[in-house]
Amino acid sequence: MSKFNFKNTDKTVNREGFPAYKMQDKEQLVTAVLTTMFGEPKFYGSTDGDIFVLATIICGEDPAFVAKLACYARNVANMRSVSHVLACVIAHEAHEYTRAVIRNIIVRPDDITEIMACYLLMYGKPFPNALKREIAVQIQRFDEYALAKYNSRGMSMKLRDVLRITHPTPKDADTEALFRKVLDDTLETPYTWETELSEKGNTKEVWNELIASGKVGYMALLRNLRNILKSGADAAPVLNVLSDPERVRKSRQLPFRFFSAYRMLEQENLMTPEIHRALEKALTVSVGNLETIPGRTLIAVDVSGSMTAPISRKSTVRCSEIAGLLGAMASRICEDAAVCYFDYSGGWSCVSNDGYVVEHYGKYDSILEICRKHRFTGGGTQMELPMKYALEEDRSARLKPFDRVIYFSDNQCNDSCCGLKTVQSMVDQYRDTYNPDLWVHGVDLQGYGTQQFCGRSFNLIAGWSEKVLEFILLAEKGIGSLVQTIEEYQMK
Repeated sequence: MSKFNFKNTDKTVNREGFPAYKMQDKEQLVTAVLTTMFGEPKFYGSTDGDIFVLATIICGEDPAFVAKLACYARNVANMRSVSHVLACVIAHEAHEYTRAVIRNIIVRPDDITEIMACYLLMYGKPFPNALKREIAVQIQRFDEYALAKYNSRGMSMKLRDVLRITHPTPKDADTEALFRKVLDDTLETPYTWETELSEKGNTKEVWNELIASGKVGYMALLRNLRNILKSGADAAPVLNVLSDPERVRKSRQLPFRFFSAYRMLEQENLMTPEIHRALEKALTVSVGNLETIPGRTLIAVDVSGSMTAPISRKSTVRCSEIAGLLGAMASRICEDAAVCYFDYSGGWSCVSNDGYVVEHYGKYDSILEICRKHRFTGGGTQMELPMKYALEEDRSARLKPFDRVIYFSDNQCNDSCCGLKTVQSMVDQYRDTYNPDLWVHGVDLQGYGTQQFCGRSFNLIAGWSEKVLEFILLAEKGIGSLVQTIEEYQMK
């Protein structure tokens, strides 16, 4: 048995009002943080309040954990706004970790203004001295171009407000002159794609010039791919950037960003084989170096109704699509995988009459095509259905037992459709009958604070990044878990 497993038999109910198991505080905080676009609604209600309360409680017991989680969220999981919230909790509750956290999570100048504005909203004035001192140091990392690009004009907290609050001592004469420009609002207008398009228009010539300049960042190229194609600009250099492995790794893009771009181009009939290859290559870079998961794996993808809400007001990406994407990526690195899509509602399902459908994909099947193929509107969240398949249909074919099941779900089970109380009892039945060493990996995609599994050989993971897949074999080998990884995270 892995030394990282914890035995949790504390019963509770989930947000549907049906039986579930409680999470420990750290697990609950991690799952909420790594699955939250802060300030955005979720199907079963926001988890913003949970994050604030739990982070404050844990700061009283283990402030280092909250500090490391903030840094992990920003730099590994690529969750920006929620890292700002955690940084503010640290600044208010654990001054001794403030400077290290701020140093680690400031990547762009607008991280500074966002943190200051966030603290003001959460706690009001005065700002803690430790926060002001480190902000005063970090703002000096950036040149005029970066400060002008992220100057937050029209926002409640601007860079000149930050200077007036933190009173930084310039490190040299050039920095002193730069700060004067910030205060006087005389920074030189930066050469960016926004300013150029605003001044010259969304034309082929402008985009060709912008692309050639190298000043358009990776995210901007990805998000503007439709505009670039529609303008008639040369897409070849853009596709070269988007598919470059090193640029992909440095881009901090969550996998669903590539699928979102792909789907948009498909809808507008702009997709070409070259674009498909570039986006597919970019998407698979992140799993290219992951170790193969041996044996048989059942990948359970929740496409129920509660998973169909967009992840933010500005996004059309649904949580079920993130589940399908991560499931497809997982199947790519599994030696032998069956992917089970499930939902159910009183004998009716968007998937099939049985409430689930099972697919087998080849190692080189397109991840993007797999995701595009499966678009469901969802019924109930019946997590028992994949285990029903494993116990009945799969075993009737006398196949080798599964070594593990990986759930991608919000964990908000409805009343059982299989005559059993919880999916946990079906897992226990499978272990008793076919494989006592079956692992269950629960990838939480919404962070509502409850789980459907407990006891031995259970690994709780959370997040929308491909990084979640790393913790499957780590847990099975007994050398790592998500919470332990955060506890051991090294801040700079």
